[in-house]
Amino acid sequence: MKIAILHNFAEHPGGGDLVALDIIEALLEKGYTVSLYTSLPEGIQKALQYFGKNLKIAENVIIRRVDVPRVIKHPYNIYLITKKALSELMRHDLVIFFDDIPKPAQELKKVLVYVHYPHAARIILNELVPYRYRYSLRGKFIWKLHSLLFKQRFLMDWSKPSIFAIVNSTLTQDHVMKALKPMYITKIHPPVQVEQIIKYVKKANIAKENLVVYVGRIQPEKGIDDIIKALALVKNTSVRARITGFLFDKKYLKYLISLTRSLGIEKRIEIITNTTRETILESLARAKALAHPAYYEPFGIVVVEGMAAGCIPIVRKGFNGPWIDILEQGKYGYGFSSVMELANIIEQVLREETHITNDLVSKALEFDEQAFKGKIHVILNSVL
Repeated sequence: MKIAILHNFAEHPGGGDLVALDIIEALLEKGYTVSLYTSLPEGIQKALQYFGKNLKIAENVIIRRVDVPRVIKHPYNIYLITKKALSELMRHDLVIFFDDIPKPAQELKKVLVYVHYPHAARIILNELVPYRYRYSLRGKFIWKLHSLLFKQRFLMDWSKPSIFAIVNSTLTQDHVMKALKPMYITKIHPPVQVEQIIKYVKKANIAKENLVVYVGRIQPEKGIDDIIKALALVKNTSVRARITGFLFDKKYLKYLISLTRSLGIEKRIEIITNTTRETILESLARAKALAHPAYYEPFGIVVVEGMAAGCIPIVRKGFNGPWIDILEQGKYGYGFSSVMELANIIEQVLREETHITNDLVSKALEFDEQAFKGKIHVILNSVL
């Protein structure tokens, strides 16, 4: 059987690339003929290298480059790829998209979409709208234009027998069902390189320190400033925080730096932008706790990565993936609702006074890549 995947690897480095890579591996393991349609053909090698995978995987994939001007960004580049390659895509038994489905895809035999969180739900429900589009006239104007254009180019109704949706979390499932009403929907948590992290930690043999680490995009939605404010309240001055991740908002980064200075804790805060995978793993191996203060997080892969590295997870309470799907509302970590509560939990965890007795590594293994690929195999058997 012939299966096509539409994805631009390395356009937005992160967990989305790992999901796409593991789906490709799952397809190849089943013996399917896999074609990747992309405007960034070099991206798959970059993603394989970033996640430490065998670079030869790309040799088993038919890579179809579709010309799209670099100025056109996601998700509209995916729309153009679909439109330009439609005649070829129609000859495939299944076409796989991520997050949203371009309108031309209505003509395809079968569509499978893996959903981290769709633009369509943001527009229909007015949920998880990026910060930069909510608090300025310019941002609101851009979001309005985007919403109008998006509705013209992408499906806003998935209630068709040819569409099969996979969602990454309870939050995403709830919003997709409300907004897009797919006939077929299942929840499969995204893959995490748990085995790889466990091996790295054992080999590195790094002693744990009084360190709280944050890993993720550096942007206002992530609530990183609450970590800085909480650290200022922690009485033990040996406690430090390391903030690492891809820089998405330079203005917010400047605010974080200014905040550390105003609170007089700049020597206790380390901020590393556009972090390498090696630095992330080293940080997780070294830290006693991982703080994930995002206000709305569909899943939160890094929380599982932290657990695999032996970090006690501290996440924001609420209808969030980390709190519901990973920590099971306090069974495998801590939740906080205020800066003071976060500060108290940090002090408690770093004093090693924790009530978390459940095996974090065993829980993390439930999200490992092999478990993910096994679930994808089951879905493929039902779809094809």
